[in-house]
Formats: sequence, structure tokens, C-alpha cells
Amino acid sequence: MKVKCFLIVLFAMAINVSAQEITTFTGIWGMEYYQDDKEITKKEVKELFSNNDGIYSDWKKADTKKSIATIALVGEIVGVTWGSVELFNNDPFVSDRDKARKAIGPLLGGIGSGIIAIIFLNGSNKARKQAILAYNKQFDDKTAFKLRPVANENGLGIALRW
Repeated sequence: MKVKCFLIVLFAMAINVSAQEITTFTGIWGMEYYQDDKEITKKEVKELFSNNDGIYSDWKKADTKKSIATIALVGEIVGVTWGSVELFNNDPFVSDRDKARKAIGPLLGGIGSGIIAIIFLNGSNKARKQAILAYNKQFDDKTAFKLRPVANENGLGIALRW
């Protein structure tokens, strides 16, 4: 009986209960969030993070950077479209040199906006990962039980406490 109890306690020590951790996967329309194998929405993730100020501030930074990246992407589309219209203008009275001069500014602006968008999207993804890792880290050393050494008149032992 003692051997069986010892094996059960040993097996229980090997199990690390880490419930509530969040994992992410890249989906077709963006990131997909899972909590204990159950898909949750971005809004639910935000609610989970709102309990911890440090994690929530990282999440808000990610949202801000994504907003800036979205604005930069719109700027890229506008700049490249405008530059392409100027470059491929069919007006016979405008020389190719003038078309290129009119197109260079918007095209450079579009390319610059694209670079800015990439930088801020990368920063947004890093901030999101940092928030999720910080959230998951709080569950690293927590288990549903604890083993405590016990000493009494009968001798030394280990007590399993919930």
C-alpha cells in the first residue's frame, strides 16, 4: 500500500497543472487565440489581460502600433496608386520625363509608407507576443497542489496540500 501511495504522489508531482494559458496561431484573417484548446476572441483576450496593468499596457501598445501600421498601409496604397496614375498618363502633350518627375514623389511616399507599415506591424506582433508570454508566465510555477515537508512526533514526511 505504501508503494502505491508513493507512486501516486510521484505521478502527481510530475503533472504540472497550467490551466488558462493562451496560445496563438496565425490564421487566414489574422491571429487566432486559444485558451485550454478552446478558441476565444480577441475581445476575450483583452478582458483577460485587463486584470494586470503591465500585460494590458503591452496589449494596448500593440493595438496602437497596429493602428499606425494601418494608416501607413493606406498611405502606401494612395501613394503607389497616385504615382502609377502619373507615370502611366496617356496625355500626348506630357513627355516621359515630366511623367516620371510627377510620379517620383508619390511613389517614394508610398514606398516609405510601406516601410513604416512593416516596422509598426512587426512591433505590434512583438508587443502581442510579449503580452501573451507575460500572461502565460504567471502560470509557470503554479500547480493545483503543493508538497510540504512535515515534522511531528512520528518523524519526518511529506504532506500533499491543495
